[in-house]
Amino acid sequence: MNKTVKSGHSSLKARSFELYEGEDVAGLVAQMKQVMSTWGGIGLAANQIDCLQRVIVVKVGSFKQVIINPVITRRYGGKSTEREECLSHPGVISLVVRDKQIVVEGFDENWKPVKFKLKKLASRCVQHEVDHLDGVSIVDIESKRVNLRN
Repeated sequence: MNKTVKSGHSSLKARSFELYEGEDVAGLVAQMKQVMSTWGGIGLAANQIDCLQRVIVVKVGSFKQVIINPVITRRYGGKSTEREECLSHPGVISLVVRDKQIVVEGFDENWKPVKFKLKKLASRCVQHEVDHLDGVSIVDIESKRVNLRN
């Protein structure tokens, strides 16, 4: 499968399950990277391909990372409102308020613990994908939505 689930799909509303340390994620990660690349995304959560596991992939500039069981452990630097798009909601742009900087912890695809201090687009992208894992999409938290089809 080389596509994402779209608005209204039950996987987008469900909370994803944590993985047990050491579980094989190679196939899932490869599929997620392929889907993200095919559709030109900068981030993808596993539930966007109908897999309810807590895995995200992010590719923002030099920050290219798989994070398994991501947890945002710190939010700081104030808030900013920016435009966001989503592969699961094509044609929709939402203005979303997010923390400017975060610390996220979890595991990489080899189950090594990781901890990243992120800002700007990388921070926003990780927050967006972690929201997905919690069953929350930009259409659920939007400040204002613009439909590009009009």
